Amino acid sequence: MAEDKEGALLEKVLAYERQVAGDVRLRQSLYDRIRQLSRPQKIMLALRGDRESRMILLKSYDPQVYHFLVQNPRLTSEEAVELTKSDLLQPHTIELITRNREWMKNERIKLHLAVHPKAPTGLSLNVLGLLSYRSLKEVARNPYVRGPVRRAAIN
Repeated sequence: MAEDKEGALLEKVLAYERQVAGDVRLRQSLYDRIRQLSRPQKIMLALRGDRESRMILLKSYDPQVYHFLVQNPRLTSEEAVELTKSDLLQPHTIELITRNREWMKNERIKLHLAVHPKAPTGLSLNVLGLLSYRSLKEVARNPYVRGPVRRAAIN
Protein backbone atom coordinates (compact mmCIF):
# COMPACT_ATOMS: atom_id res chain seq x y z
CA MET A 1 0.00 0.00 0.00
CA ALA A 2 2.77 2.44 0.93
CA GLU A 3 4.65 1.52 -2.24
CA ASP A 4 1.56 2.39 -4.30
CA LYS A 5 1.40 5.82 -2.66
CA GLU A 6 5.13 6.40 -3.27
CA GLY A 7 4.81 5.28 -6.88
CA ALA A 8 1.78 7.52 -7.40
CA LEU A 9 3.62 10.51 -5.91
CA LEU A 10 6.63 9.82 -8.09
CA GLU A 11 4.42 9.61 -11.18
CA LYS A 12 2.86 12.96 -10.22
CA VAL A 13 6.31 14.54 -9.91
CA LEU A 14 7.35 13.11 -13.30
CA ALA A 15 4.14 14.37 -14.93
CA TYR A 16 4.55 17.78 -13.31
CA GLU A 17 8.15 17.85 -14.47
CA ARG A 18 7.05 17.45 -18.09
CA GLN A 19 4.37 20.10 -17.64
CA VAL A 20 6.69 22.80 -16.24
CA ALA A 21 9.52 22.46 -18.73
CA GLY A 22 9.47 26.14 -19.75
CA ASP A 23 8.08 28.15 -16.85
CA VAL A 24 10.63 29.45 -14.30
CA ARG A 25 8.13 29.87 -11.46
CA LEU A 26 6.82 26.36 -11.93
CA ARG A 27 10.38 24.99 -12.05
CA GLN A 28 10.98 26.49 -8.60
CA SER A 29 7.91 24.62 -7.49
CA LEU A 30 9.40 21.42 -8.99
CA TYR A 31 12.54 22.02 -6.93
CA ASP A 32 10.43 22.29 -3.78
CA ARG A 33 8.50 19.12 -4.65
CA ILE A 34 11.65 17.12 -5.24
CA ARG A 35 13.18 18.35 -1.99
CA GLN A 36 10.15 17.04 -0.12
CA LEU A 37 10.45 13.52 -1.54
CA SER A 38 11.69 10.76 0.74
CA ARG A 39 15.03 9.10 0.02
CA PRO A 40 13.47 6.04 -1.72
CA GLN A 41 11.40 8.37 -3.90
CA LYS A 42 14.48 10.43 -4.78
CA ILE A 43 16.29 7.21 -5.70
CA MET A 44 13.44 6.17 -7.99
CA LEU A 45 13.45 9.63 -9.54
CA ALA A 46 17.23 9.48 -9.97
CA LEU A 47 16.81 6.31 -12.04
CA ARG A 48 13.98 7.63 -14.22
CA GLY A 49 13.96 11.44 -14.10
CA ASP A 50 14.69 13.85 -16.91
CA ARG A 51 17.54 16.36 -17.09
CA GLU A 52 15.91 18.99 -14.91
CA SER A 53 15.12 16.62 -12.06
CA ARG A 54 18.61 15.08 -12.30
CA MET A 55 20.16 18.54 -11.96
CA ILE A 56 18.04 19.17 -8.87
CA LEU A 57 19.03 15.78 -7.43
CA LEU A 58 22.70 16.64 -7.98
CA LYS A 59 22.17 19.35 -5.37
CA SER A 60 20.69 16.90 -2.85
CA TYR A 61 24.15 16.00 -1.44
CA ASP A 62 23.13 12.38 -0.85
CA PRO A 63 25.69 9.69 -1.79
CA GLN A 64 22.96 7.09 -2.32
CA VAL A 65 21.08 9.33 -4.73
CA TYR A 66 24.36 9.95 -6.58
CA HIS A 67 24.89 6.20 -6.93
CA PHE A 68 21.50 5.80 -8.61
CA LEU A 69 21.96 8.91 -10.75
CA VAL A 70 25.02 7.23 -12.28
CA GLN A 71 22.81 4.29 -13.20
CA ASN A 72 20.35 6.49 -15.12
CA PRO A 73 20.93 5.72 -18.82
CA ARG A 74 20.07 9.30 -19.80
CA LEU A 75 22.76 10.92 -17.63
CA THR A 76 24.95 13.05 -19.90
CA SER A 77 28.70 13.61 -19.78
CA GLU A 78 28.21 17.17 -18.52
CA GLU A 79 26.04 15.93 -15.65
CA ALA A 80 28.67 13.28 -14.88
CA VAL A 81 31.31 16.04 -14.74
CA GLU A 82 29.23 17.85 -12.11
CA LEU A 83 28.79 14.59 -10.23
CA THR A 84 32.53 13.81 -10.17
CA LYS A 85 33.23 17.16 -8.53
CA SER A 86 31.40 16.04 -5.38
CA ASP A 87 33.44 14.85 -2.41
CA LEU A 88 30.43 12.75 -1.36
CA LEU A 89 30.96 10.16 -4.12
CA GLN A 90 31.61 6.72 -2.71
CA PRO A 91 34.27 4.38 -4.16
CA HIS A 92 31.68 2.01 -5.65
CA THR A 93 30.02 4.93 -7.43
CA ILE A 94 33.38 6.08 -8.78
CA GLU A 95 33.97 2.58 -10.15
CA LEU A 96 30.57 2.69 -11.89
CA ILE A 97 31.56 5.96 -13.56
CA THR A 98 34.84 4.49 -14.81
CA ARG A 99 32.98 1.60 -16.45
CA ASN A 100 31.10 3.96 -18.78
CA ARG A 101 33.16 4.28 -21.96
CA GLU A 102 31.36 7.39 -23.18
CA TRP A 103 32.06 9.29 -19.96
CA MET A 104 35.68 8.17 -19.85
CA LYS A 105 36.27 9.96 -23.15
CA ASN A 106 35.72 13.25 -21.29
CA GLU A 107 39.03 14.66 -20.05
CA ARG A 108 37.44 16.59 -17.16
CA ILE A 109 35.80 13.42 -15.79
CA LYS A 110 39.10 11.55 -15.95
CA LEU A 111 40.88 14.43 -14.22
CA HIS A 112 38.31 14.65 -11.43
CA LEU A 113 38.45 10.89 -10.87
CA ALA A 114 42.26 10.87 -10.78
CA VAL A 115 42.37 13.45 -7.98
CA HIS A 116 39.18 12.45 -6.15
CA PRO A 117 39.94 11.89 -2.44
CA LYS A 118 37.74 8.78 -2.17
CA ALA A 119 38.88 7.10 -5.39
CA PRO A 120 40.87 3.94 -4.71
CA THR A 121 44.56 4.56 -5.38
CA GLY A 122 44.75 1.79 -7.96
CA LEU A 123 41.84 3.27 -9.88
CA SER A 124 43.39 6.74 -9.75
CA LEU A 125 46.65 5.35 -11.11
CA ASN A 126 44.80 3.60 -13.95
CA VAL A 127 42.99 6.81 -14.84
CA LEU A 128 46.32 8.68 -14.90
CA GLY A 129 47.33 6.57 -17.86
CA LEU A 130 44.35 7.96 -19.80
CA LEU A 131 45.07 11.63 -19.10
CA SER A 132 46.65 14.10 -21.48
CA TYR A 133 50.04 15.63 -20.71
CA ARG A 134 48.41 18.92 -19.74
CA SER A 135 46.10 17.19 -17.24
CA LEU A 136 49.01 15.21 -15.79
CA LYS A 137 50.81 18.48 -15.10
CA GLU A 138 47.69 19.73 -13.32
CA VAL A 139 47.56 16.58 -11.18
CA ALA A 140 51.25 16.93 -10.30
CA ARG A 141 50.72 20.55 -9.17
CA ASN A 142 47.60 19.81 -7.11
CA PRO A 143 48.57 19.91 -3.39
CA TYR A 144 45.59 17.76 -2.34
CA VAL A 145 46.48 14.71 -4.45
CA ARG A 146 47.70 11.62 -2.58
CA GLY A 147 51.45 10.94 -2.72
CA PRO A 148 51.50 7.84 -4.96
CA VAL A 149 49.19 9.49 -7.49
CA ARG A 150 51.28 12.69 -7.55
CA ARG A 151 54.53 10.72 -7.97
CA ALA A 152 53.02 8.75 -10.84
CA ALA A 153 51.83 11.96 -12.49
CA ILE A 154 55.31 13.49 -12.22
CA ASN A 155 56.97 10.43 -13.74
